[in-house]
Amino acid sequence: MKRIICILYSLLIFATATVVAQEVEDVLGVSKLKFNGTKYQLGWSAHNSLQYMQEYFPKGQVPESYTDMFTISVTLAPNMIAKTACEAKVAELAQRKETQKDVWNWAVSHNEDGSEWIVDFICCQGNAEKLDIVEFDVHRYRMIDVDGFPALQLLFYSHRVYGDDIMPFMKEKLADLRVESVAALIKFDVDCQIKTK
Repeated sequence: MKRIICILYSLLIFATATVVAQEVEDVLGVSKLKFNGTKYQLGWSAHNSLQYMQEYFPKGQVPESYTDMFTISVTLAPNMIAKTACEAKVAELAQRKETQKDVWNWAVSHNEDGSEWIVDFICCQGNAEKLDIVEFDVHRYRMIDVDGFPALQLLFYSHRVYGDDIMPFMKEKLADLRVESVAALIKFDVDCQIKTK
């Protein structure tokens, strides 16, 4: 099992590292969406032969300094399952916590039949004296069908807080945001139409 996770982790890193950025081309057939009451519009996309990824932002927000972001990623992976992908993410988080010290905590859950997995976690940027960014993320992994072939879909919500807003967020808002975001992501559904040509 550890070997499978290592192989999958390497594949995901390779796929993510080699995607080719496009001029906000809609490669998934999803140009806008609504998550947890907020409207998002396509702001970034990239793809290679195995992975298709798009990032969405509320009006006025950009990738470099967003507060809220929603990501859809589809990886063509006939030998992959949602549980293994989630385990690979957890292994990455554990490694980051040990070496980079930029991950604090995470939690894993799944549906009754084990076909869908969720990991939510908190990470940060800065140092021991001052935090610049705190980020709360929720990842949902599930398998979908793409032209008759299995593919891994990652639905990913991210919320960032900056500078002086970090401590009030941690004390007063994080707990509620976590409950709301996980519940909303479980209910969220989207039909991706991959443009392979």
